[in-house]
Amino acid sequence: MVFDEAFLRKLEALRLAVRRSIAGRREGERLTKRRGGSSDFTSHRSYTQGDEFRAIDWNLYGRLGMLYVKEFTREEALTVRLAIDTSPSMAPKFQFAQRLGAALALVANHEAPSMPLPDIENLKLGAPFSVPTVPRGLAIVVSDLWDEGLRAQLQKIRAETAVIHVLSPEELEPPISGKIKLVDAETGEGVVRFVGDEEKVAYRRLLAEHCAAWKRWCFDREMNYLRCSSTTPLEDVVQVYLREAGVLE
Repeated sequence: MVFDEAFLRKLEALRLAVRRSIAGRREGERLTKRRGGSSDFTSHRSYTQGDEFRAIDWNLYGRLGMLYVKEFTREEALTVRLAIDTSPSMAPKFQFAQRLGAALALVANHEAPSMPLPDIENLKLGAPFSVPTVPRGLAIVVSDLWDEGLRAQLQKIRAETAVIHVLSPEELEPPISGKIKLVDAETGEGVVRFVGDEEKVAYRRLLAEHCAAWKRWCFDREMNYLRCSSTTPLEDVVQVYLREAGVLE
């Protein structure tokens, strides 16, 4: 993937946003800060029942007569996994998905390798696609989410998860009318239908319900969700929308 120098500089200023710290140093990891344990002192807070006595600042108690505990940050490793949908229905969005994946990989690679860029460039449309079972860390899935079976795969992920829902302009607003043959991009099965104004209205409603159901499903499982068009400028997706969705910071 080729990005201009200005865009690369903007990527260098971004980091993956992680709500919770996850231990386990493996490939694709970066270090995150977590309170507790050892390392750098950060602040004091009032003692509460259950806190370790060794964390109490006795010098401060001697001066103030009140119990406070010291808080520290410690470094923990974050494993990053990136999965890009290669199913046939991704055809009109595949190049966009690859470029988005490459940009996210570069952000992760600022601190440690997550997914080598050649792997992303060598992905083949139509190749078997499955979401990796990630026990911990951060999983980013880029897909059009037409395969309802993805839900079962996503549920197996125990890591923090971000789902990026990519749709083409033709899927968002089909430029069709009259008698047409509709072909399922996943199965190849076709059916002849007449498409008029009523059918277009019904399609928009069903698409909105489909996207809303995915968004609600992800949020119910504390997964970040973002829907975008494959024609949205990549810089806007990375600099604005992924930050608003809590994927980048």
